[in-house]
Amino acid sequence: MIIQNRCRHLLLTAGIAFLTGCGGGGGEASSDPFPVAPGSPLAGQINIEAGSRIDQDTMDELGLSGAQPATSPQSLPLNFVLAGYVSGDSGRYEAISGQIFSYSADASDQFLVPLAPGEVVRLVSLGSRAGNPQLTLTLFDGSGMPPSATTDRESDPAEVTLGDGFSEDDYLLEVEATGSFPARYVLVKASTGQLGSFSLDWPAHEFMSGEAIVRMNSAGSPGLSGQSATPGRHLGNEDWLIKMPLKAAAASTEATKTETLDWIRGLRKRTDVASVSPNYLFSSANTPVGEELYGLQWHYDLINGPEAWQLAPDGGAGVSVAVLDSGLFSPDPASRSWHPDLEDNVLPGRDFVDGDDFPQDPGSSVAASVFHGTHVAGTIGAVLNGQGIGGVAFGGRILPVRVLGEGGTGSSDDLIDAIRWVTGETDGVAARAQVVNLSLGGLPEIPQLEAAIEFGVNERDMLFVGAAGNSATSSPSYPAASPNVLAVSSVDAGGQLASYSNFGSWIDLAGPGGDASRDGNNDGRADVVWSTSAVAGANGFEASYTGLQGTSMAAPHVSGVLALLKTQDSSLNYEGLRALLESGGLTDFSGSRSDQLGFGILDASGALQANLSGDITILSPSPSQVILGSETGSEQIVRLNQIGNGAISNVSISDTPPWFTVIRSDIDSTIALNVALVDSAIEENVAYRDVIRVDYQAGSELRSLDIPVVAQVLSDEFARTAGVHFVLLVNTTPVDGFYEAEAQLAVEPENGHYTFRFESDDGVAPKRLSEVSPGSYYLVAGTDIDGDGIICQPGEACAEYPIAGLREIITIEEGQSLEEVIMTTSFSRPTISASTPDILPRPDFSGYRLLEAGERRESLEYTRKTTR
Repeated sequence: MIIQNRCRHLLLTAGIAFLTGCGGGGGEASSDPFPVAPGSPLAGQINIEAGSRIDQDTMDELGLSGAQPATSPQSLPLNFVLAGYVSGDSGRYEAISGQIFSYSADASDQFLVPLAPGEVVRLVSLGSRAGNPQLTLTLFDGSGMPPSATTDRESDPAEVTLGDGFSEDDYLLEVEATGSFPARYVLVKASTGQLGSFSLDWPAHEFMSGEAIVRMNSAGSPGLSGQSATPGRHLGNEDWLIKMPLKAAAASTEATKTETLDWIRGLRKRTDVASVSPNYLFSSANTPVGEELYGLQWHYDLINGPEAWQLAPDGGAGVSVAVLDSGLFSPDPASRSWHPDLEDNVLPGRDFVDGDDFPQDPGSSVAASVFHGTHVAGTIGAVLNGQGIGGVAFGGRILPVRVLGEGGTGSSDDLIDAIRWVTGETDGVAARAQVVNLSLGGLPEIPQLEAAIEFGVNERDMLFVGAAGNSATSSPSYPAASPNVLAVSSVDAGGQLASYSNFGSWIDLAGPGGDASRDGNNDGRADVVWSTSAVAGANGFEASYTGLQGTSMAAPHVSGVLALLKTQDSSLNYEGLRALLESGGLTDFSGSRSDQLGFGILDASGALQANLSGDITILSPSPSQVILGSETGSEQIVRLNQIGNGAISNVSISDTPPWFTVIRSDIDSTIALNVALVDSAIEENVAYRDVIRVDYQAGSELRSLDIPVVAQVLSDEFARTAGVHFVLLVNTTPVDGFYEAEAQLAVEPENGHYTFRFESDDGVAPKRLSEVSPGSYYLVAGTDIDGDGIICQPGEACAEYPIAGLREIITIEEGQSLEEVIMTTSFSRPTISASTPDILPRPDFSGYRLLEAGERRESLEYTRKTTR
């Protein structure tokens, strides 16, 4: 008994506690859910994310002897995330270290999908190592012209929608390959709001090697020794830019990306450090009626500019807009002059790239010269001089602040420093501008950046506007996604979301950013936004005008209108602006918010009229939508935050349907609603939708608010499948971007999860794939649906121990068993956000390599033989 008790103990490895046993021995049958055979060094379970499904003929099936593509459609549940594979032809992938993997033809996949009118199915193509073909998604709705859409070569998604007038039913969907190359894809259908920041790739934010932004636990100089870091620039408060000591960079003259991330992980363990993040890089998010080029400026008509200028004839006089961008074009740097359409409106600014007070955009030596900041500034505040163009706020002032350098990129430390200078926080002075335009982005959430913006909003009553980004994704892009910034998506001349524009629950409103691939207003010209720029001439660059597209072009329209509003009411702050936005006063609000356009398309004239009506008081729900169910919980608290200074009274809640209840339970002085699911009134696998109608009186005005409620109780746990999973123990150091397997299992789902069990290396040749020797590894699992010998690529399921994105080393020791190891697999990838601040980018991550091609198939066929 003493020996047995000593044999069961806690093994602490990489900060994780595992229950361990000696293995061997007899005894009664175990009731544990993780049966471990004698001598098994590692066993566990992989859970599957809700709604996960796999295409019925991926390379896991087609790679087996005699396999053929499926001939009948695959039925799918009400909501799903499905990963699939198609290929126009058969062929071979480029060899990796002498290994050759092949792919088989599978020209199309068909599915039966339950759809109701207005519901959307989205297709994202992820390509493959062989190429990135276009895929076509077609919905056969019984009409003569079934809706279809095609992914483009930049992996923009394709969407089809069941039109109004069709009945709720199962409809045939087809995903079809074009060309001869294979492609991984993800097909998604989810209830409104449930996609959120759904990301299919690992975080890949660029950052400066050998640098970090650190927040100390107390003010003053960072107490980091020379062995840990070299103090750099003070960014205000407890925030510092620090540099990695060269001797820590593995004898190189510059730290690599991997060394930088390892250094940051070490700094995070220090007790005197509150937070550390890489020094991330960001990039540009690529009346005037009498002006010469006004005929090209469709975008002013779209926002009702001419009507607005009648209401604000001074064009924003007395208001300054800071343009944090690439600087401005100067035709004569020696005299510090600016583009002639900007000259009279430009204030003395700062250059945080070169560290001086002349924020000139010199053009680019590494790429085409776009003069991005000049274009943005022109839309905001170009002067009226009878030539060229005029800006939205033609009477306002432009404060140029250069934070973007060569190639339109900048670093987050410069951006933080610049914002603190503009707000006056750095030197304790008044704000240098009332509105800040941020036509840049691509950053994750950074605490120091959020704090700098928050100071400007709360302490200086400043208004910030951000470009949503041009990646056609719902993943939040900062600083636009900050809660204190208006996030602006982009539309074409027809008011439709631009093909490149980001979207999502974090979008506040849309502005005209153009789309060069469209002619939305049928004027015979591409929908681009015209503004000030420069072109190469005989003696260097010369002032000119050009048309560009992007959310970078949409945001300055909003900034210009905010300048007009600030002239009209200098006390307008962010709280008042939110009230204006959410009440529909800032846009052509249709009555309901959307993830594409937020609260609608900017309406300059309507905003000025609404602003004249005085203080607006509204109730703003947080969250804005209630999602209940088996995966999200059966209860949710909704706070009704008051925006505005008026009195709120006579709050009433409308009758609710039988499947949920609403009880008012105020929290402090905030009205709060407890929304709860009634389980007995819910059928499994049926989606329920309704609204909570809140009627209230704001001052003397009667208002109402609708809060959408979505519910679904899933019974698909046993039906979930993410495809055949290869469970690997891989080396912790990559080779040419790949982590190579030392031991490998192939497992299939059973009752909605996977179980796995490795074996100890018995020293007898040949070594089996499932045998593992003592050592330190990463434990990972995932699919290889395109058969290229790599798992965890975009579009493939992936699990990492203990949490995806936060893998830790697991140590196998002689004679010990690690049991009850649990992971979760998913087709989505973690993002860097306030809820997951410890996630770091993965530069050059290419995936986890399987063992030899023949052994891959051998392990799969062996698994199927022994489990069926």
